[in-house]
Amino acid sequence: MKLYSNQLAAQLKQQLLPVYLLVGDEPLQLQEAGDAIKAAAAAQGFSERESHLVDKSFQWHELQNSAGNMSLFATQRIIELHMPSGKPGTKGSASIVSFVEQMPTDVMLIIRCDEWNVGNEKTKWVKTIIDKGAYLRVYQPKATELPNWIRQRCQSIGLQVDQDAIGLLSMRLEGNLLAAAQELEKLKMRYAEQMVTGRDVAGLVADNARFDVFRLTDSLLDKQASRAIRILRSLEKNDVAAVVVHWALERETRTLCELAFIRSQQRNVSAADYRRMGIWQSRQPIIQKVLNSAPLAHWESSLKALSDIDRMIKGRLPGNAWLAMEKWMVHFTQ
Repeated sequence: MKLYSNQLAAQLKQQLLPVYLLVGDEPLQLQEAGDAIKAAAAAQGFSERESHLVDKSFQWHELQNSAGNMSLFATQRIIELHMPSGKPGTKGSASIVSFVEQMPTDVMLIIRCDEWNVGNEKTKWVKTIIDKGAYLRVYQPKATELPNWIRQRCQSIGLQVDQDAIGLLSMRLEGNLLAAAQELEKLKMRYAEQMVTGRDVAGLVADNARFDVFRLTDSLLDKQASRAIRILRSLEKNDVAAVVVHWALERETRTLCELAFIRSQQRNVSAADYRRMGIWQSRQPIIQKVLNSAPLAHWESSLKALSDIDRMIKGRLPGNAWLAMEKWMVHFTQ
């Protein structure tokens, strides 16, 4: 079966499945999902646990060996596989399928993957786990979803916060749920049963936003210039190389130029065009909306301006590259 994070608790109360696959790039939700599963398993007698990191040196026969090893102290065991890449390879895939299809009743398997893409769901090993157990994918909350996540988190730990506090926490902690959870726990210890206000948060919570270049480009596509500039300044503050930011901006702009050129030839952008350029289906509507907002000349002008910024970064043209990128983003979103 496939599960969402908010369905896991109910599923564990109903039935403990033999195998769980936890995937996604948000570490707090992955950790808490794994902890919840292990706690439920411990309550049902799974008192021994062994962990394996699936890297280049990992031998897949170790998985079969783990199932066959008998313990003198426990009859039920949890085997954890941490597979950061999300790709077991041909041999690994076959090993997982074989193991899951012939799992001993006294063993539970939990697989965690940090990197993931939709195509993985079509592989045999993932389909086998969905059929025999549970597949749960976690997502980093979007900026618009974070206030609700913070509100629910506060309720779960008994922390009272007003709307101003939620808004400020959302702005400062975006992109880092682990930092958000830690800050909420600190607020709980300090204020106990008191109502936490925006003023309280402003004085105590450090700016823990961990923006990345992909959130920056998403903001640009959403025409949110002020948010994009705030993210850019955070990247600069956290010593992200200007060349990395420029790469992301140029990559997105080149994509828009190519798609706009296709449309200028009186041809609709096809699904094949999107696939060729590596644009996920979930991003296609926003790309289409952006393309409708300006002609090819606009994107070509944006790309030319980026070439000047590239020369600034490399010292071949005078100027502040970071400030130039801010001005460029304002032009991009007009």
